[in-house]
Amino acid sequence: MVGSDHLPPNSRMQRYPPTTDKSLTVLSAADRLLIEWAAEPKADRLLPLTVVHDRFGAIALTVRQEVQFVGSYHTQEEALRRNAGDEVPPPVTTLPHPLATVHRAVVRMPKSVALFDYYLSCLSRAASPQTTVAVGFMTRHFTPQWIKVAQRYAGRVEQGRARQKARLLLLEDFNTTVPERALGAVVYAGRRYRQYPGVFSDGHIDYATQFLLESWSRPPLLELVPPAHILDVACGNGVIGDQLLLRYPSARLTATDDFSLAVASARLNLPDDRSEVRYAHTLDGIPDGSQDLVVINPPFHFGYEHTMEISLGLFRQIRRVLTANGTLVVVANRHLNYGSHLTHDYRVEVVAEHPKYVVYRCGVR
Repeated sequence: MVGSDHLPPNSRMQRYPPTTDKSLTVLSAADRLLIEWAAEPKADRLLPLTVVHDRFGAIALTVRQEVQFVGSYHTQEEALRRNAGDEVPPPVTTLPHPLATVHRAVVRMPKSVALFDYYLSCLSRAASPQTTVAVGFMTRHFTPQWIKVAQRYAGRVEQGRARQKARLLLLEDFNTTVPERALGAVVYAGRRYRQYPGVFSDGHIDYATQFLLESWSRPPLLELVPPAHILDVACGNGVIGDQLLLRYPSARLTATDDFSLAVASARLNLPDDRSEVRYAHTLDGIPDGSQDLVVINPPFHFGYEHTMEISLGLFRQIRRVLTANGTLVVVANRHLNYGSHLTHDYRVEVVAEHPKYVVYRCGVR
């Protein structure tokens, strides 16, 4: 496996966002298999390597060749920049922008099968008949669906031998005439919301989001003072923000998301003249005390990991951007018990409850 002699000069690479769990590392066994595969002597070894879904930039910064880094999460791109240190990081192509020619590629398997399908569709359209792709994954996450997806794009799909509970899928003989993946759609309240593959809650509206929007038709959310400025954090396809703009016709909306395909989806669904959608994982660009209403269905999955750290960090940032009399509305799974954490910075009221979900209304302390 890859040892310390294969690490880049800046070997103090860190996970980003940072975590308090010291057992979680930057390079997994699957990442190391991909690095070894990329280092194998081949005729096209000197051609650029396309790197997809590299969560912390560790693969791109460890391989010793020119890299085309394919980004789909703002945190991925920020991790790449930070871990590059004093080095110049490789150029980034953020999806859904088309890729440059793909000669060889390594893909860290995402959790979403739909997103894996989308990655392969993008690679196929930029491939040649000689293109080869290695996909790395941990064996405990394997599903036969991956093989079926890969066979739609590659004529030859093989599994490598397992090492340290990791394995590679090796893909060759790509179909270079594959059509662009069609967008999906979610229908809610008679409105159709388009979305790219891999965006949260594919095919139907997320149940927590639906519960939140239904709760807005009853007191006390129904009685909120109409806001002038609304912020939708982790906006997904934009359904929450769009519904709030319908409810508050004088309001303007800012929406943010860490996932580039969610941002592209929200831009399709939200009105240009009343909204701005930002590709960002923080609220750094939003002025202090500028938002009358902030709404969030907070993420608690980071790949296969379950973590509250990202959501708690967002709650702290939201406090800064709220006006003195502003309101934060949170919908979340009941078992996460966000209410006890929110009380550190907010006055918290439970305004709607469901066997699985809870809606909090929060004011700045």
